[in-house]
Amino acid sequence: MRLFLFSFAGIPILIADCILLYVFPGQVSALSSREEGWILLGGSVFYFLLHFFLRKPERMYLWAHEFAHLVVAKIFFRKVHSFQITSRDGGKVVIDRTNVMIDLAPYVFPLYSLAAAFAAGLFRTASPWVPDAYLAVASFLFTMHLVFSVEGFFRGQPDVKRSGRLFSAAVVLLCLLLWIPCLLAPGTNAGWKGALAAYRGLFGAGWDTGRGLFLYGMARF
Repeated sequence: MRLFLFSFAGIPILIADCILLYVFPGQVSALSSREEGWILLGGSVFYFLLHFFLRKPERMYLWAHEFAHLVVAKIFFRKVHSFQITSRDGGKVVIDRTNVMIDLAPYVFPLYSLAAAFAAGLFRTASPWVPDAYLAVASFLFTMHLVFSVEGFFRGQPDVKRSGRLFSAAVVLLCLLLWIPCLLAPGTNAGWKGALAAYRGLFGAGWDTGRGLFLYGMARF
């Protein structure tokens, strides 16, 4: 019953995801210049090469994954019995009980990317190279988060299976899309003003597109 209800709730979120994906390129592309775009692409490509042809930074990802479980569990006042990461068994956080936010926290919050964005915001004026270096690092870290998250969904991690893959995927995709302008802001010339403009454009264009689709569907009946 739980899976059915969560899957049913995931359908409108998935529709919202599809609408945002449709309007996303046009609204966010203005955030970065062509040169900044090449830097972002370079960081992403470098991670793909590392992941698929050299060595997966699995232990690095596991720390962020399990730490996200731990932090959100503490926010919900859950009792944490153990926290461990081993090369053989991977990572595990044992708590008295969980909920959907605790389960999806590692996928929803790209902790390394957020930490890098915070550091870039603090040291942005320290050197003219800081924004470009941040974009490369942020792209690398965000790509790592995406790749491991996709692998977790395909492997059927218990985190995502408890609430159903459809609902979990819809929520995670929505959250990651909404993180992108925020994560781009510390490294682009557009900055936070550009990020706010991107959010306004996303929600405005998304609303208009969704309304148009609704009216088109109603006209067919």
